[in-house]
Amino acid sequence: MRKFLSFVLFVSTLYANENPTARAVIVSLDRTTLSSEIAGEIIELSKQEGDSFKKGESLIKIDCSIYKAQKRKIEVEKNIANLELEKNKKLDSYGSIGTFEIQISQENYYKQQAENEIAAINVSRCDIKAPFDGRIASKKVSKFQSIKPQDELLEIISIDNLEAKVVVPSSWLVWLKKGIEFNLSIDETKTVVKAQIVQIDSIVDPTSQSITIRAKLLKPFENIIPGMSATADFYQQNN
Repeated sequence: MRKFLSFVLFVSTLYANENPTARAVIVSLDRTTLSSEIAGEIIELSKQEGDSFKKGESLIKIDCSIYKAQKRKIEVEKNIANLELEKNKKLDSYGSIGTFEIQISQENYYKQQAENEIAAINVSRCDIKAPFDGRIASKKVSKFQSIKPQDELLEIISIDNLEAKVVVPSSWLVWLKKGIEFNLSIDETKTVVKAQIVQIDSIVDPTSQSITIRAKLLKPFENIIPGMSATADFYQQNN
């Protein structure tokens, strides 16, 4: 019992000597750079830096004429392969063709079917759609620009799935744990939002005697974007 009371006294003294606030920065969990998977000329690029978009919305369109023509050509070849297969099946019913010829024509049809699927994928790559709700962070290309596979096109970020990175004294580990909720006072908007700790780093910085925590922003919140600064207030956790 005495050891327990001594520990409580120690923790209370620790809290009394430390201001349970820390600086934080807002980051987005969904941030990525969209790249081209095909070569071509950009024919549509309506979004500008800062513009918002919805998941599934078209962000960039590439001239698809050659890919559509290739798909039509392969569809014709697939139909021819199918006719050849049907012809050989009929000949086989009359005993006029061997099993090997049937197998060859069937495999050729499967080959053309696979080629058609590849062509369809290339056509779909002409229209680059948003993978999530978000905003344009930076635009790396322009309309009518010719691009190659793997060229970077747009950097996009989500403004819904946000976290705060908070650097706190490592001495707080005596009470800090996942699931704790605290207030975030956003510098730029002068508003306060709730956040909840989801991860505590595994390593303490030995120079600054600090550790970084990640906390998700709890909805609802408005007008908060990545890069904003905030003050994390853990006061209620210490009372």
